[in-house]
Amino acid sequence: MNPSQPSSFMLFLTHLFQFLFTQTWAWWAAGLGLGLTAVGLAWFTGKRLGVTGGFEDACSVMTKDSAFNPSPTNWKLWFILGLPLGGLLANLGHWSWTLLYGQLDAITFGNNFYKILWLLLSGFLIGFGARWAGGCTSGNTIMGVSIGSKMSLLATLAFLVAGVIVTNILFKVVF
Repeated sequence: MNPSQPSSFMLFLTHLFQFLFTQTWAWWAAGLGLGLTAVGLAWFTGKRLGVTGGFEDACSVMTKDSAFNPSPTNWKLWFILGLPLGGLLANLGHWSWTLLYGQLDAITFGNNFYKILWLLLSGFLIGFGARWAGGCTSGNTIMGVSIGSKMSLLATLAFLVAGVIVTNILFKVVF
């Protein structure tokens, strides 16, 4: 056994950690990873990846309401809990975030109360839209389209068209 092997292995782990957690991933690498995760989940478990189902699991656990249709193992609940925890883990040592939100500061006059109110109202509207569309934008687009759901394709096209229209209205009329 070569005495330099343990240090080479530690060097490899250090470089791997830096590659995965301290550098920004290229858009195509992050997309490929997300796509492979979604396809792998569908292939190996027969389950669909989506955040809306996780919130349904969370609501069913918190309220014990029979109106919700949770997954039998509540695995989606763990998925949505892992999203912020994964973001926190990925940002260890990078604590330079602020409460600045670009154009939102202009709309709310920089007032934190109005920002929180705006974001809360937006979150409720997104939740309502996700429930109405049978899933969130990413769930319909990533999972639904990839498994060939015609309704997900239609929902994705509606999301895109609405986004283009609203963006043009906001940036050509309001700002």
